[in-house]
Amino acid sequence: METIYLLAAFAFFVTAFIYGLMAVLIWRKGVKAEGDWVFFFTMAALAFWCLSNALVSSFGTILEKPSNPLGWILLQTSYPMLYAVPPAIRHCLVLSQLSTKGWRKWASIALNYLAMIPVIIHLQTSPRPLPEHYGPTFSGPLFFYLPLTIIEIWKRKELRTRYAQKPESLQVIWAGLGGALLLEGLPHFFCHLYPEKTDFIGFIGKFAAFPPAFAIAYGVFRYRFMDIVLTRGLLYSSLGGLFLGLYLLVVQDGGKWLFPAGRFHPVAFAVGLLTVFFAFHRLFHMVRDGLQKGIDRCFFRHRLRSAEVLKSFSQTLTAWSDLSGLCRSFAEKVTESLGLSYGAVLFSDGAAHGTGEEVRLTFLRPRLLQTSLPLLVVEELAEGPLRSACNEAGVGLVLTLPCRQQRGWLLLGEKRSGRPFLSQETALIEAICGQLAVAIDNLYLIQSKVILEREMQHREKLAAIGQLAATVAHEIRNPIAGAKCLLQQVEEELNGTPQGKEYVHLALEDLERVEQSVSHLLLFARKEEYHFTEQDVTELVRTTVDRFATQVQDKTINVRLQEGSPVWAAIDEGKIHQTLVNLLTNGRDAVNGNGEIVVSVSAAGSEIEIRVSDTGPGLAPEDHDKIFEPFFTRKEKGTGLGLAIAKKIAEGHGGKISVASRLGQGTTFTVALPRQRPDAKVAV
Repeated sequence: METIYLLAAFAFFVTAFIYGLMAVLIWRKGVKAEGDWVFFFTMAALAFWCLSNALVSSFGTILEKPSNPLGWILLQTSYPMLYAVPPAIRHCLVLSQLSTKGWRKWASIALNYLAMIPVIIHLQTSPRPLPEHYGPTFSGPLFFYLPLTIIEIWKRKELRTRYAQKPESLQVIWAGLGGALLLEGLPHFFCHLYPEKTDFIGFIGKFAAFPPAFAIAYGVFRYRFMDIVLTRGLLYSSLGGLFLGLYLLVVQDGGKWLFPAGRFHPVAFAVGLLTVFFAFHRLFHMVRDGLQKGIDRCFFRHRLRSAEVLKSFSQTLTAWSDLSGLCRSFAEKVTESLGLSYGAVLFSDGAAHGTGEEVRLTFLRPRLLQTSLPLLVVEELAEGPLRSACNEAGVGLVLTLPCRQQRGWLLLGEKRSGRPFLSQETALIEAICGQLAVAIDNLYLIQSKVILEREMQHREKLAAIGQLAATVAHEIRNPIAGAKCLLQQVEEELNGTPQGKEYVHLALEDLERVEQSVSHLLLFARKEEYHFTEQDVTELVRTTVDRFATQVQDKTINVRLQEGSPVWAAIDEGKIHQTLVNLLTNGRDAVNGNGEIVVSVSAAGSEIEIRVSDTGPGLAPEDHDKIFEPFFTRKEKGTGLGLAIAKKIAEGHGGKISVASRLGQGTTFTVALPRQRPDAKVAV
């Protein structure tokens, strides 16, 4: 076999490998849109064409001059498929990108492919033999469709605007289509200058269909697996070139040295083949790894730096003790290393942590809950609500975090450069997301353990308070009752002495306060049974507010209810009345004789909300987490049990109580209760 045919076979095999790889990758991705199908057909046709040329070149001839039945079959099947490539290129770049629909679009597609009929007629009516006429005739469709495609993209504003949104797309299209025309036209010119090298120069024109493939892939689709095509194509092309050079060195030079006659010698061929296999076995992994590193450092330096940054950060994931800080720091590292617009971690409970854009991402949660895919590249999603929502939020990539406690997603914005996400970048992020999920699960377990320990401590504290309350009730209430009776008799015996009556009245008030504190202590410490009935909560609140307003002695305090529609829920009427009285009392003490207390009731889905707001001085930020703890108070004569009792009653209803306050702007307590009857009827 001549060296030129061996080199041609190798070049065609590499080209066929690249085309086939692109066809396989798009098939695994999922062929959905019209442009995907056309692109898949184009890659498959070009792969088959290059493979046919490689096989025929290995026989020592060219495709247009078959030397055996297999070569004849390949000629008759590969050329008809190749003739469909130029109209398919126009279909990909122009027709599939236009917004026209209906019969106009189908008419344009039909005319696009019917324009090949004159070429077919010319092939059938030409006096030259068909095999010899296949190659030159291919220049006609190529020089008709490719310039037409360039002109249409340049003239149509819709296409120009669409491609301008993707960086360097127009430049890649011009280079791809122009390169195809150049590779097809130059051989005809050089064949006239060097007729003795026609066979060698003719091979150049066979690669004319190669540049448009990458123009389509990058300029139109920009699939994220283009880095795989480039790296593997470069890697295996380099490996094949090295071993081919080694084979030629052994066969050509070694064979001539062993057998000067210059004829084909089976021994030399066998020696060369065994040498190549031995070198392949010994050097393949070492050479492949070295070439892979060289390719990455030459063409993907930024990706290597990003991988080093993320890998170094992944080693510190288990050292975090703060969930918000962990997620925010992780999003910042990914955003910084990949050059993204932003990044955030979103959980199924609505919590979001990121680089400042997480607030606008919470509306994506219902859409993401409907999908179970581990990786979503927004550019590759079909048109629908999820893609529209992601585009509105500027999300380019969504990765599902495999957390056990609750579902989570890593939301990444688009690259600032506008380039697509590469497959090896997404693979790296997926791997690190697995480590992040493990770190998040560990934090949840630690937090659950801390909460459980606090609950146990709280229960032990309540048990101690219960024992203390029983002792206090027995040891203090009886003496208080006796002292009150004695003071009342003394008050009767003093008759009209004003000073004596004032002393007795003050003593009775102090005893009354002590007895009330003991009652609160007993109420907080004992187990409560709840009796739920359907009640109009608005009417209950109105009655409680009116009664409390009549009992307020200071007329400068305005207590009012914001009127609203009836709100029904299953509640324990007495317990909710007690909660309202405690909150109103707290508000009265906060305004300190001059201010306003406003109460409102509203429905929020499956819950009701009771709000009690006052215009008092507000709470300090450090008091927000302590305000509902037993015995915590800032009042001079307070017991610190009123709000603790209110929290206990709210939780007994299956709800919760929260506070919102700022210094100098008043305080608002919100009691959220479920409308339906909770499962648990007993709260400890």
